[in-house]
Amino acid sequence: MGSVLSQGTACAVGSVGIALVGSVLAASATGGAHASLTATLVGYPAGGFETVGFSSGLSWDSSAAMSLYSVRAQQHLFQESGGSMFRSWCIEVYQGVTQGSTYDFNVVTDVNAPGGAVAPGPMGAVKAAVARDLFARWIDESTGMVNGGMADRDAKSAAFQIALWEITHENFTASSAAGILGQMSLGSGAFRASIDGATAMWYDQIVQSLGVGGFLNADLEGLTSATAQDQLRLVAVPGPGAFALLALAGVFSRRRRRA
Repeated sequence: MGSVLSQGTACAVGSVGIALVGSVLAASATGGAHASLTATLVGYPAGGFETVGFSSGLSWDSSAAMSLYSVRAQQHLFQESGGSMFRSWCIEVYQGVTQGSTYDFNVVTDVNAPGGAVAPGPMGAVKAAVARDLFARWIDESTGMVNGGMADRDAKSAAFQIALWEITHENFTASSAAGILGQMSLGSGAFRASIDGATAMWYDQIVQSLGVGGFLNADLEGLTSATAQDQLRLVAVPGPGAFALLALAGVFSRRRRRA
């Protein structure tokens, strides 16, 4: 399936994270999401290294040879300049971020992420519908982590990241969310991965769950940068304690996650 390089590649995990109370307060005070934010990568809460490849010029069903690389399929934890934390997931497999480094991000709608400074470019409405369903089913809105216990969190998180990469990076020709599911494959196309064990098991369960009973909705936003790996994060409903803080501040939070 092509050559496999060492773990020292530029790619790290990116985006989908949960904004904590400080971010909710700031967003509510301005009547919506930030136009931009500055955040430092604190660490990688869950996931692992997996072997993937991406070649932007290939069709979704291509079997052309491709090199594969060992990369971080891990969730990211960022701290904003104001002190609030959020979790996110990568949506640019071959652009990186570095733990301890600080980045300026533009906050955009999910359909406009990734930003397009490097491939794959904005996912658009159809891919975004699948990504929302993925988050709605598999990310706990109260914690920003994958659903379930600690024992399988790393394998499940890696599988979630790979599924998100497949959704955002593949050159699907389908015009509907259901059609995209029929074109997803890790063995061919522009995005590929070689996974096994628990990661492969969870990947299969994640993909098989998508669209069942209809596509669910989650409130997502992208974090884009021309020089750093773009991220996707879940904008979660704050818990009771956060609502109390919002009430004291004289503002009211938006959103409910599921359609």
